[in-house]
Amino acid sequence: MNMEAGSAESPAATGAAPNLIQRVMMVFLSPAKLGEALRQASPWFWTLLIVAVVAAVVLYLVPPDVWRATLEAQARAAQQPGGGQQPDPDTVLGFARIGGSIGALIVPFIAALVMAGVLYLTFNVMFGQDTTYKQHLSAAAHIYWINTLGFLVVVPIWISKGDMLTQLGLGLLLQDAPRSFVGHLLNSITIFGLWSAFALGSIEAGLSGGRVTAGKAVGTVLALYFVWVLFNAARATLFGA
Repeated sequence: MNMEAGSAESPAATGAAPNLIQRVMMVFLSPAKLGEALRQASPWFWTLLIVAVVAAVVLYLVPPDVWRATLEAQARAAQQPGGGQQPDPDTVLGFARIGGSIGALIVPFIAALVMAGVLYLTFNVMFGQDTTYKQHLSAAAHIYWINTLGFLVVVPIWISKGDMLTQLGLGLLLQDAPRSFVGHLLNSITIFGLWSAFALGSIEAGLSGGRVTAGKAVGTVLALYFVWVLFNAARATLFGA
């Protein structure tokens, strides 16, 4: 008796949409194929929620002493001569841990919504794609898995160094903390940021259905990434990191 082979086939072979675990693997291993899959189904909410919850929990579990050292370093950098009475450190620490965790829950959603709008305008207006805002939102949501990996890598470094100011950027080549625009620029160019840009460009190429080549899509997303890096460096230079 012949057995049905459908249950052993991959989602690509059957035309079924990949599940969450498969999509996460595709982000790292085959982002272009993920983009092709997102043309058929474009999930985004649960993908973002999971990475946001992971980031919030891990951030809150950073030891209080590391939080305290970071807040003290920031307070010293921002302290004005003849400043008034400083707030209670324990109160500031409690608010910072809770506020930071809440921010880790909210920021990915806001950032993904904005990123999707930028991608929609860039690829649909400039290159004439027929993709929807939701498809770009799904692409932006899935790329957060790379950012989450970067976050999980940097947290042990924070704990070992005793502060939360370290980033996995070219600023690590500097002897001291970045203070100039060039220093902040180097600090803003991170390993995982570049990886995310390459992967997102590949997803967008797959999402385009062949209208945009991989090289053009990756180059476009890299250009957008460097615009963000310049903005971030300027902000850090003017207002402090």
